[in-house]
Amino acid sequence: MPPSAPGRSDGTDSALAAQIDLLVRPGRRSLGLHSPAQLPHQEAASGPGRISKDIVTSPAQLRQVTQSASSSSARSLPLLLSVNQEGGRLNALDWPGVAQLPGNLALGAARDEGLAESAGVAIGEQLRAVGLTWNLAPVCDTASWPALTAVGTRAFGSDPAQVGLLAAAFVRGLQAAGVAATAKHFPGLGGVGADPHHVAPVVDRLGPGALLPFRAAIDAQVACVMIGSQTVLALDNRAALASPRVLGLLRDELGFDGVAVSENLSIRAVHRPLGGLTRAAVAAVAAGVDIVMLDSEVSRGSKQPAERAAAVRRRAEVVQALMDAVEHGVIDRQRVGEAVARVQALHRRYGLTPGSARPTWQQANASAWRAADRVADRSVTVVRGTHLLPLDVPPGKVLALVRVPDAGQRRADSARHGPDYLPAMLAAHHRVLQVPVGAPVPTAGPVIVYGYDTRTTTAGLSTAARAATRLTELGRAVVQVALGDVDDLAGSPAPVLVAAFSPHRPSVTAVARVLFSNGRAHGALPVCGASW
Repeated sequence: MPPSAPGRSDGTDSALAAQIDLLVRPGRRSLGLHSPAQLPHQEAASGPGRISKDIVTSPAQLRQVTQSASSSSARSLPLLLSVNQEGGRLNALDWPGVAQLPGNLALGAARDEGLAESAGVAIGEQLRAVGLTWNLAPVCDTASWPALTAVGTRAFGSDPAQVGLLAAAFVRGLQAAGVAATAKHFPGLGGVGADPHHVAPVVDRLGPGALLPFRAAIDAQVACVMIGSQTVLALDNRAALASPRVLGLLRDELGFDGVAVSENLSIRAVHRPLGGLTRAAVAAVAAGVDIVMLDSEVSRGSKQPAERAAAVRRRAEVVQALMDAVEHGVIDRQRVGEAVARVQALHRRYGLTPGSARPTWQQANASAWRAADRVADRSVTVVRGTHLLPLDVPPGKVLALVRVPDAGQRRADSARHGPDYLPAMLAAHHRVLQVPVGAPVPTAGPVIVYGYDTRTTTAGLSTAARAATRLTELGRAVVQVALGDVDDLAGSPAPVLVAAFSPHRPSVTAVARVLFSNGRAHGALPVCGASW
């Protein structure tokens, strides 16, 4: 049903409900398959419009689900499903065998716009192959030192101009592959010290150049912009997603005319300062947000039936609250009409119909593996000790590996659950001994201390840096490798420091090549503020 004309009511609750329903994600449409034999369970979604990975367990099954759902949408808007597939830390499609690209900070280390664009194309083709054509990426926040837990390797770097170039390239690649991109988290998390997944950040002003990456993404015709939950007092005393001034800045000064989407309102730290979930949704739409996001359509974990039912109930409550707000004049009908028009345009441009072209999964995933290898090869950075590489491990000598456990401090981090590739990769060419943290190292050769994100800090040192310090003080030849945020290396006395920015197989392969093959690393540290 088409939206009502702006500023005019058609007098029916059903018309308003249809409009409001379009502004709340996940959507309400059932995503189940026609045949119950096609999946282990008849229910293909953990609640209307949300695909649960404990039920849909492979790219092939996901492709089936979206093909079925797009066929049923022939008489309505084309199917448009959202997903977080950034590369690096945050990937909803993290099943075994799915190529995972290194994250944005690796692209920042590579300093290559063409590579960033090809990464966007590769991720876009993977998503389109399985029927997901709206990606909640890229992160356009600038990196800070020390890294903000919510950003870290998700940022392209700390130089706003460089971040803008790479973000725009990624947007062009993703949208060239037929997937809508989303620049986030406007007006920028750079310089925000608190993690907005846990507390509501409040800062006095934007960091230097914070708007530049968003302006670059908008100039690249990015389809969507996600509005963050941070409060910037120089702009308004309300959270950005509920601030007409912040939305006005996006629309009027930066000239963005696409879809503005909220940060995930289901997160308690996001909605609590605004009076709860329903009030936050009303405030966001009234301020100028077009879509209120309660989650993306592909969940990153399993949910119990009670949790699924609660999610459906919360969505219904949000829809009803928005309807009530319109009926009582809190939200103008013209505001709803504008939002609906933008959302419909997004569906029509990027949504899937039964005849939409899609690459095969095999083609898309193979291309993504090649792109991941290129990014990894160009991004691994030797922060200290280039002259000591490649390492000399004489025949018969044992190579000691000390894996420092991940701090597990991130709210959503698919990479944390991936395999530890380094031991098996090095064991193919060397005798390897894995040593627990703090245990004596009974060999005389080099010791590699490594970890993903170990930033439980004491006196400014990560757990990994403390382990490297202890071994260096014992006179060992230590190499420390950070597979996640470079903060892990800060203060480490190890003679060789290597930043990989990713724990995925292509990056670990590149690390092994640098350490033991030719010693040549191509990346440059994309974060300013650290003293090595």
